[in-house]
Amino acid sequence: MSSTPFSIKPFQSEEIQKALGDKELIVESIGGSVEIKNIAPIDTCGPGDLAFADKEKFLKTAVERKPSCLVLNAELKDKLTGSEPFSVILVKNVGLAHSWIRQRFGDVDFGATQDWGRIHPSAIIHPDTRVPESVVVGPGAIVGPRVQFGERCVVMAGVVVERDAVLGDDCVLHPGVVLGWGCILGDRCIIRSGTIIGSEGFGFAQDENRSHHRIPQTGIVRIGKDVVLGANNCIDRATYGETVIHDNVISDNLCHLAHNVDIGEKSILVAMTGIAGSTKLGKRVICSGQTGILDHITIPDDTVLVGRAAVLSDNIKKSGVYAGSPLQPIADYQKNSVHIKNLDKMRKEVKALQKRIEQLEGS
Repeated sequence: MSSTPFSIKPFQSEEIQKALGDKELIVESIGGSVEIKNIAPIDTCGPGDLAFADKEKFLKTAVERKPSCLVLNAELKDKLTGSEPFSVILVKNVGLAHSWIRQRFGDVDFGATQDWGRIHPSAIIHPDTRVPESVVVGPGAIVGPRVQFGERCVVMAGVVVERDAVLGDDCVLHPGVVLGWGCILGDRCIIRSGTIIGSEGFGFAQDENRSHHRIPQTGIVRIGKDVVLGANNCIDRATYGETVIHDNVISDNLCHLAHNVDIGEKSILVAMTGIAGSTKLGKRVICSGQTGILDHITIPDDTVLVGRAAVLSDNIKKSGVYAGSPLQPIADYQKNSVHIKNLDKMRKEVKALQKRIEQLEGS
């Protein structure tokens, strides 16, 4: 059994079949039910462990490491010899099986791991807020008036939940999160440490002397269900109305969404993505690391932005993969990137040609 600082409650491998039976993911189980004491990576697994393999090379590693059970890509069934020293669960999608099995059998129960009881004595909760019996509030947390909690929420150390905020069921707010006044979280949202939801964004006007005058931002942030926001995100509240993050959006660390941005469902924002005010992303949009999008731009559904994409005008008219600055379709970007490496050589060649032309014209 491999060592780990995180332990799970042992279970039988047949419980995986029961838990995922309605997912239409498991193709076949080979071998009897075995006890699982740990879920481990393929390269360090051993007896008592459950491991995952989506490639033939990982199947070979499993034969050497001898876990008790292997979740295997069903397309590799013909690579099995029948003498493997472990039970096998064949699945259509190993990555998805990994996600669901870990959520069911190998996730951190943040509510159960708080060692100071349901509500830490140092937490400050306004008397106008009712905290359900299933909610856990950690040390130093501050909860303002009229906050509405769903069931089984976990508010960890140092979290601030301001007045009139709303949390759906099963939300987890990691240490140092700020949920601003009036902002709304749907069910099963996970907000990582340091993220601020509902900060007052960059709203200013200038006079003739270029002095700055603040424009109050009095809208809210509305976040849908099953949203995961990474550490140190900044989600600005709307100037008027709502900044919206729709269902099943995931963001990496260090992302910034300005006032009145609208992020379509199932979109992905990778680290250091910055989106200016009133920009709207369609469904399933992917912004890779350091993507920047100017204000009042609409991005179509199923668009992918890579290579530090800089979207400076509303010129993406159809779905596709775009990259770089200036923004280009990915095929053009790749061709131009090759040419950029040869710019100095091309400059010298052009200079030589110019000199030769001048010589010919002067003769």
